[in-house]
Amino acid sequence: MVIMKRLDLREIRCPLALVLLKQQLLTLETNHTLEVLFVDQAVMQDILLYLNKKNYTYNREKNKLFVTL
Repeated sequence: MVIMKRLDLREIRCPLALVLLKQQLLTLETNHTLEVLFVDQAVMQDILLYLNKKNYTYNREKNKLFVTL
């Protein structure tokens, strides 16, 4: 069973959005998924750059991002 946490960044802008994401990723356990909700494409670009740099596994669907450890 995959356990999912949700991080709603729809009303949050960078750099706070990235800080909140990093905090949530630190608490995410193996085989768990973090669902990230967003509307700002600039926020999403910053997040994707960070996730790629740190080699996280993720899937993107429109205004949602799913990060799995």
